[in-house]
Amino acid sequence: MGLFSKKEKQSRKLPPQPPTVTRDDLDDARQVVQDFLAVVGNDAMMRVTALAVSRAGGGPADVEASMRNAFETGDSGIDRPWHWLAAVCREARAAGDVSLIAAVALFVNIWDTQLRHKIQLGDTIDMMLGAPPALVTDEVYSIAVLTLPGTFPNQTVVSNASGSVSIRQVQMKCAIDVLEAGAAITAEVRSAAQRLLDHP
Repeated sequence: MGLFSKKEKQSRKLPPQPPTVTRDDLDDARQVVQDFLAVVGNDAMMRVTALAVSRAGGGPADVEASMRNAFETGDSGIDRPWHWLAAVCREARAAGDVSLIAAVALFVNIWDTQLRHKIQLGDTIDMMLGAPPALVTDEVYSIAVLTLPGTFPNQTVVSNASGSVSIRQVQMKCAIDVLEAGAAITAEVRSAAQRLLDHP
């Protein structure tokens, strides 16, 4: 008798399909992302609003659901909200919604560069959200570099206790991180990022 029975093998489900979005998702993403950005610096509220992002993006309801997902499909679902945000960025680009692209890119960047090495298992369980996968950061940063700043580069993305950030500043930060990223970044995006830094 093997470690796993045939019944257990047959009961395993396929992982869920990658998230797709509609224009309605853009409004949902804008709300939950801006709610988070507005409270950066307030740990308790960052946790609450991060959980709201996870919920909006189809993350698991709780740790038990995450474990069940992992057992049944091999995918816990913890990363699903990040892939949802990447899909939101693609849809926002098609819609010409540069303010949403900037907000999502800033949200991803905060988690990628400021929170990645601070998040512990207990934090992930609390917020149902972990650090963003490299595939997501690469795609979101690439879209930001190629699409921003739009007509109003000085438009404020967020103003909170930590200060204000403009669309142009988000694009420049993404350009820096693109040039530090791995081989997954295309030559087109790398060239665009270098031009931005050469001619700020």
